[in-house]
Amino acid sequence: MLTRIALTLAYVLMILPAAAAAQSCDYLLVSTTDFSTGSTTSLDPDTKAPTLNVEAIHSDAVLRASGVDGLVYVVGRAGGNHIQVLDPCDDFDTIDQFSTGDNSNPHDIVFVSPTKAYVSRYDLTSVLIMNPQTGATLGTINLAAFADADGLPEMDQMFLTDDYLCVLLQRLDRNMFYTPVGTSYLAVIDLATDTVVDMNPVAGGVQPVTLPRTNPYSEVNHRIVGPATTAYFSCVGFFGVLDGGVVAVDLADVTSQSVVLTETAAGGDILDVEIINDTRGYAIIATPSFTTELIAFNPSTGAKIGGTLYAPGGYDLNDCEPHDLGGVLLLTDRKATNPGVRCFDLATGAVAGALINVGLPPFDILVSDGVPTAAGDTPSPTSLGANYPNPFNPSTTIPFALVREGHVTIRIYDVTGRAIATLVDGVRAAGSHAATWDGRTNAGATAASGVYFARLVADDVRQTRKLVLMK
Repeated sequence: MLTRIALTLAYVLMILPAAAAAQSCDYLLVSTTDFSTGSTTSLDPDTKAPTLNVEAIHSDAVLRASGVDGLVYVVGRAGGNHIQVLDPCDDFDTIDQFSTGDNSNPHDIVFVSPTKAYVSRYDLTSVLIMNPQTGATLGTINLAAFADADGLPEMDQMFLTDDYLCVLLQRLDRNMFYTPVGTSYLAVIDLATDTVVDMNPVAGGVQPVTLPRTNPYSEVNHRIVGPATTAYFSCVGFFGVLDGGVVAVDLADVTSQSVVLTETAAGGDILDVEIINDTRGYAIIATPSFTTELIAFNPSTGAKIGGTLYAPGGYDLNDCEPHDLGGVLLLTDRKATNPGVRCFDLATGAVAGALINVGLPPFDILVSDGVPTAAGDTPSPTSLGANYPNPFNPSTTIPFALVREGHVTIRIYDVTGRAIATLVDGVRAAGSHAATWDGRTNAGATAASGVYFARLVADDVRQTRKLVLMK
């Protein structure tokens, strides 16, 4: 028996690098750039004190947290063509870097398990499927059918539902200075088969979802507003024309969409958006005079709240992210003479404290609240606990907790990222729960010995735990 356990643990160590099992930690990380040099600066989560230039990165990069392994993934965009992996629990040291393909211009990465991720590639026609632990290519998904006349669909940001990957397609005409062609799409990909889903069988062919506004632009954020979990992002349409808005997509039915703030009501192109609750959201807008401002709005009514909250005077604001349980909004202020991160106090409605110097002008902010990713972590209000026993045979119990009543799924994935069993798929009350896996697939077959992953999706939380089935 001990020999079998030792062999199992050796197998785990072979397929899971040590960094992938690192415990999570709270952090604030800022990408900084003058578009010839790129770097990162970390901020102390409590004091906001900066540590400058903790790791060099590409000069055009955005930051993403995986939610499944506790690591930071830097997406090196135009000219970078790579994913750089940083360990936040080890001074943000680079632990790996993977190519996304020549001239690919990756724009986003999302994760369905520790061994399977998807990368949108702005200058190619296919989504890349990769193993984020090794960088190995697992496949591609062709979206060429949704391209405009220049031959590219301009795939940008992505988000997940329980069963689907959603890819936002800008569809800009590169021969006409990257202007919208008339319609922008949401392509829907089945996570079980990695195939594009036909969202309108009556129309013939494989159809995407048409967005209510064109040129989806901002990073996607998820919030609980009303009864549904919703993804929010801005569409800017034509720059300088008030034709865009903030789009809300119901994750239970991605064809159910609405515009919760128009650019006419906002007073400019909406560059970034954050939804705090059902009556309060914040947006960075570019005015007709091409200066940027921070505004507040009510996502339930679509009305702007008050006047301009902060305006540095130039085209300087790029990203905003809530922190301290939503009490502070962090702003990237790229003002040429005095760049840095500003803290906007949501209670007082004013900038609080001095400008935080982060070295080069700030571009993107990544906020982590220490989401548990390994046994022994402190659980969050909605969390997936460590299963017991582990290793197990024939069954194991997986505890989970919900901060509020809502829809939750728990699925089991194998090491290739394939979903093999569904343990929970439905509405559960707030509080503590437990699911049991008997080592069988959805088809009733007995799973082989090895490593598996349990993945919880509830609210805007996605958490993964490693399981070892031993026979």
